[in-house]
Amino acid sequence: MRACLKHLLFALALVSALAFTRVTQAQSLKTNNIPFGKAGSLQFLTPPDWNIIPVDLKLQDNVPVFDLHAPSNSMVIRLYVRWDGFAGKSARPGEPEMINIVSNSVVTQYLPIAVEKTFALEKLQGPAVNGIYARVTDSTWSPVVKDNPYPNVCEGMFRCANLWGNFNLLTHDKNGIEFKAGLQVLESLRKKP
Repeated sequence: MRACLKHLLFALALVSALAFTRVTQAQSLKTNNIPFGKAGSLQFLTPPDWNIIPVDLKLQDNVPVFDLHAPSNSMVIRLYVRWDGFAGKSARPGEPEMINIVSNSVVTQYLPIAVEKTFALEKLQGPAVNGIYARVTDSTWSPVVKDNPYPNVCEGMFRCANLWGNFNLLTHDKNGIEFKAGLQVLESLRKKP
């Protein structure tokens, strides 16, 4: 009986510790807001020590681009954000269009240099976002060459109401802690009026 009680107390202590950790993690996230005028704002959650940097890539349609950097650049998420009616165009990609665009991008840009010779499309799903992504590993990556500090690329698209776009999640792992943390940020995307 005593052994059973000790196990029960241990289990309760463990559950309490895990619950405390989850609450602490949830409290330590900050809400980021990127406004796009009448189109609304894109919001997402990151740990407080992440940086958001606007990037001017001088793309032909002047698409707004933002890099989200984890501490010490351990991972980077690049967001290319558009909205329904962006630049006077009628593009409103749904899941079939996103599947086609992501597939074509992976085949032309990443598969020729990827370790993998095939790829799987995966669904991005959060409370207010959906999308498609694929993961590949760069076969030319070397820790000595500093041109590309990230061996793993996740290429995808997202949609939050009328806001949509492309993303790249660059990490040192393909399915580990960094990738999962980056995916959590992407899953938190939402449109705010």
